[in-house]
Amino acid sequence: MTTMKIKFISQILPLLLSLWAPLVFSHTLKIASIAPEGSSWMKDMRAGAKEVKERTEGRVIFKFYGGGIQGNDRQVRRKMRTGQLNGGAFSSGGLNGFQKDADIFSLPMMFNTIEEARYVRDRLEPELRQRLEDAGYVNFGFATAGFGYMMSNKPLASLADLKGQKIWTPEGDPAGYAALRALGVAPVTMPITDVMTGLQTDLIDSVAVPPVGALVFQWHTRLNYITEIPVAYVYAAMLIDKRAFSKLAPEDQAVVREVMEGIYQKFDRSGVSDSRNAMQALLESGMKMVTPDKAEVSHWREIVLESHRALARKGVFDIHMLEQMEALLVEFRAAQGANRPTKQF
Repeated sequence: MTTMKIKFISQILPLLLSLWAPLVFSHTLKIASIAPEGSSWMKDMRAGAKEVKERTEGRVIFKFYGGGIQGNDRQVRRKMRTGQLNGGAFSSGGLNGFQKDADIFSLPMMFNTIEEARYVRDRLEPELRQRLEDAGYVNFGFATAGFGYMMSNKPLASLADLKGQKIWTPEGDPAGYAALRALGVAPVTMPITDVMTGLQTDLIDSVAVPPVGALVFQWHTRLNYITEIPVAYVYAAMLIDKRAFSKLAPEDQAVVREVMEGIYQKFDRSGVSDSRNAMQALLESGMKMVTPDKAEVSHWREIVLESHRALARKGVFDIHMLEQMEALLVEFRAAQGANRPTKQF
């Protein structure tokens, strides 16, 4: 080999390696979300993706699909199974498709206050996260969006008011569906991506949603009243299929966990204050608050809790974890005292 050829190869080889290396060593994680593009959630996740890429020197790349363009929860789960997607950001009500107990904190009418929900979460969340990992899904912790509230076109303050209402319930939420049926309501099931169309065409006239969600998805423009009952504690999690995650080098896995857990902790810290601010914005937009009688609310809770117990006895979710939640709530309420002022949002 001539000297000239050797010199040419020595000059071109680093360039070839620089082009070839990313093809061999980089991994792209494709993640879907219903969060609208431009929302603070998507901005923070994309900022996290940028940090991951920098810290792994381009070996790990996140590609986010926001705004629900990859479909509803069921469609995203199917795409994860076939490898079209590697993960997604899911809200409670859609997590049970991955592990049957993962939605248990969002059981309707379990909690009276944010403090109660936090007390239970602090003690049971590590177990739930591990169950998701054991089921094959890497996760980075839960982030609350506060409580969901009933929002409707007419005041809903009693069981009689609920009769005849077309109340939306998400696909794949057996506890929410059963709770509404127990209250004598015929729920209307549809994907979250179809709710606005449902409100516009009168297929539904009521939803249970966190204030932030009502604003972000603009559902409040089709609704008039908010019932002052914390219906369900709402939270979200990002799940990545372990088959895809395991392809990352151990040190890169550690970076992804550190960065994404930090982002979800940020979401979790800001969730309650964001919900409070969103509720104020809804009221300022013209929506009116309806306050049911306390005895009426207690009656609703009794009916719904028995519905949860019936589902647990059928194995829909872990009856032992439900019993743990109930015991923790008794413990917390006893320590706080029956007359303690509530703080819903």
